[in-house]
Amino acid sequence: MPIGERIRRQRNKLGISQRELSRRMGISQPVISDFERGLRDEMTTALLKNFAQHLGCTTDYLVGMYEDEENELSAAAVA
Repeated sequence: MPIGERIRRQRNKLGISQRELSRRMGISQPVISDFERGLRDEMTTALLKNFAQHLGCTTDYLVGMYEDEENELSAAAVA
């Protein structure tokens, strides 16, 4: 799953708009939109930390650090 989709999921889970997240983070709303739409996928470490802090998740989650392991566990549970 792309980082933008994870950002959108966490933002929606919190029930906040892109505009509200941008206000809290101190960045422009179009930047958030570009990430969520997949037009941007690279970011600085500082921006990644800022997203994680304001979305209430870890940087590992946002970058998909353990995605392969989660997919394997889900497949094993179904089997």
